[in-house]
This record gives sequence, structure tokens and C-alpha cells, in this order.
Amino acid sequence: METNKLSFAARHSLLVKTVFIGILIFTLLIPLAMVDDLVYERESRLQSVVHEINNSWGAAQTITGPMIIIPYRTTWHDEQSKVYTKINQSYFLPDNLDIHSELAPEIRWRGIFKVVVYRVKLTVNGRFSRPDLSIWKIPAENIIWEDATLSIGLSDTRGIEENLFLNWNNSKIEFLSGTGNNEFINKGLHVRLSNLATETATSYQFGFTTNLNGNDSISFTPVGKQNTVQVKSTWTDPSFIGSFLPVAREITQEGFTANWKVSHLGRSYPQFWNSENQNGSYLSDSDFGIKLLLPVDFYQKTQRSIKYGILFILLTFTVFFLFEVFNPIRLHFLQYMMVGIALCIFYLLLLSIAEQFGFVIAYLSAMVATVVLITGYSMAILQSKKHALMLGTLLILLYGYLYVLLHLQDYALLFGAIGLFLILAIVMYITRNIDWYAVNLQRTDLEFSDK
Repeated sequence: METNKLSFAARHSLLVKTVFIGILIFTLLIPLAMVDDLVYERESRLQSVVHEINNSWGAAQTITGPMIIIPYRTTWHDEQSKVYTKINQSYFLPDNLDIHSELAPEIRWRGIFKVVVYRVKLTVNGRFSRPDLSIWKIPAENIIWEDATLSIGLSDTRGIEENLFLNWNNSKIEFLSGTGNNEFINKGLHVRLSNLATETATSYQFGFTTNLNGNDSISFTPVGKQNTVQVKSTWTDPSFIGSFLPVAREITQEGFTANWKVSHLGRSYPQFWNSENQNGSYLSDSDFGIKLLLPVDFYQKTQRSIKYGILFILLTFTVFFLFEVFNPIRLHFLQYMMVGIALCIFYLLLLSIAEQFGFVIAYLSAMVATVVLITGYSMAILQSKKHALMLGTLLILLYGYLYVLLHLQDYALLFGAIGLFLILAIVMYITRNIDWYAVNLQRTDLEFSDK
């Protein structure tokens, strides 16, 4: 009878201990979530700094055009013979477009946050064929040649540092603000081509050079029938973005050079259209360019590492619990909690140090501080130097595993799944011979006595 009572008490104490440890683990998800929110808040602060610098320097630049816009009249009448007139626009893209750019990056600081900006010198050249509106059977008298314009799109005209002139068939024309009659570009510049009707040339050479300020990235829209774009820079971490990759690129410690060759066959809009068929609405779909990568990815890495926080807490608590099972020592739930909080503070240290010194130094510093703290505390509560060192070694292996996992891209899921499987296998192997019904945890920290 007494044996049955003892067995029941042992099972009861084991169940209570397990339940409370489980509740504690889920409770520690709260500080983990709070740290995760803090990471998001700091990342949002970085984005606000980027926005502030954009407002004063210039945002990411996208160069679209040039294109020629020629208005024309469309007339019709109703049943009462009342005549109506509407002004439409016709759009013509260049036959050839050649862009050379030299991009000089700069780092701007706002407090502890840094943002990459750039100055770029653009040299744009190309050729237009003479616009022909007869393809739409528009009467010559309805074409408004005197209001013809050439328009280029710039996503942020605040980045223009000086006056800009267009070389047009050996004549020089100053650009004006705004996109003129262009319905497909929100921001940009234009020039008036009022002499287009009297010119007899069958093609027109054009070119211009400008200096722009920008931020983060620069993109180009391949409006030419044939497009060649070259970008040179001293930046060593470029990312090629958009619909087309460069046909040739070279990245060295001194910078990079990239070259694109894009045909009109690879985009979704034609060489000419009018505002009645709206074919120019897909211009941005074919953009391509370069993004200047700044190694400020510690926010993403910290967020990814927090996702494994519950695993660290679970495994650490499992080790403590097994120490209780195999040894007469009994731990209080507050001792479990303090160790769990120390594991959570690791991520706070990681974030705060990474903002100042980078992710690698932050990870190493936070790991050493956390392992030393928990190992030293374990020596006292476990009353065993050997067991404390075993726990410290386990934490070092876990943090090393997490570091490798954070730097993997294509194999992160595979490596993570295999790691979890191996950890579970090790725990199952260690506990394979335990008779859980015979485990006696009656002297738990839930019992308080005067002794």
C-alpha cells in the first residue's frame, strides 16, 4: 500500500514539475516577443532615417526616356451634327539608347544609423526616327506639331544639381521642369520641339549629360529599340535588380562595372502608341538597374535568431530537468526562470551591440556574456562544476549552430531540420532507460518547510 502511495506521489510530483516548466517556457515567449517588437521598432527607425535623408538628398532614381510626345486632335459629331474635339497624345520611343553612368557612393550618418547615397554622372545618347502619325490615319491638319515635346522621366527631380540641356541635331535646348504632355511619367523634365514640323531630317540625334543625387538604387527603363547601359562605381556590394541582368559584369575590391544590352523584344510595350490605346502603362515593368547593398542586415538576422529562442529555452530547461532526474539536487522554478530570462536577454544584447559594432562582434559578445552568466550561475545552483561546464558546452554548440544557420541561404531549412532531428535523437537516447514512473521528485521547490 505504501509502495502504491509512493508511486502515485512520484508520478504526481513529476507531472506537476513538467507542467510548470511548460507554463514557464510559454511565459518566456512574452519577453521574446517584446525583443522582436524592439527589433522591428529599430528597423522602422532606420527606415525613417532613410526617408529623412531622401527628402534632403534625393531618393532612388529611375531614368525613363526620352520619348517624343506629339498631340493631335480627334473630332466627331453627334446625331444633331454637333462637333466635338479632343486632344490626344502620340508617343514615340528612340531607335537607339546608349547610357553611360559613373556612380560615386557616399555614406551618410544620422546618429548611429548610416545610409548609402550616391552622386551619378549620366551621359545619354541616342537616335529617333521621324515620328509618323499616318499609321493611325490621322489627318495632317489635326497634328499639333508646334506643341511637340521630348520628355524624360526622373523619379526624384530634387536630385538634379544644375541646369540641363539637350543636344538635338546640333542644336542646344534647355530642359524645362515637368514632363510636359506626358501622361505616363509622373516626374521628370521636357523640352519643346516646336520646329519639328519644319524639319526635313528623317532621323534625329540627341544627347545630354547630367549629375544626379540619389539613394539606395538606380534603375533604367529600356525605351530604345536597342538599349545599351553601362554603370561603373567604386561600390563593392552591388545587387542587380529588375527585369534584366547585365550581359557582362566585373566586381572587384575596387568596385564594379556592369553592362546591359536590352532589345525591345524583351518588353511589353511597343515603340509607338497613342493615348487612345494606353500601351505605355507598362513602362516600369521592364526597369532594371543596381541596388547598393549596405551590410545592415543585423535586424533581419536578429529577427531570425529570435525564432529559435524557444528551442534554446526548451533544451536548456531539458538539461536542468535531467540533472534533477539523475541527481538528488532540486531546482526552484525561479531558478529556471532566471536562466530563461538570461537566454532572452541574449537577443537584446545582440541587437544593441550590433547597431554599434556589427553583427559578428555582437553575436560573439552576447554569446560569451550569456554562456559565462548561465554557466557561473549553474555552478552554484547545481553544486557541480562538471554539470555546469556540460551545460556551458551545450550552449556554445547551440549558439554555434545558430550562427551557421543564420548565414545559410539555400540550405537553411535543410540544415535546421537535420539539426532539430539530431537534437531530439540525442535527448531520446539519453533518456531511453529512465523509468519515469519511478522518478521521485517529491522534494520539489513547490514544498516549503521550516527545515
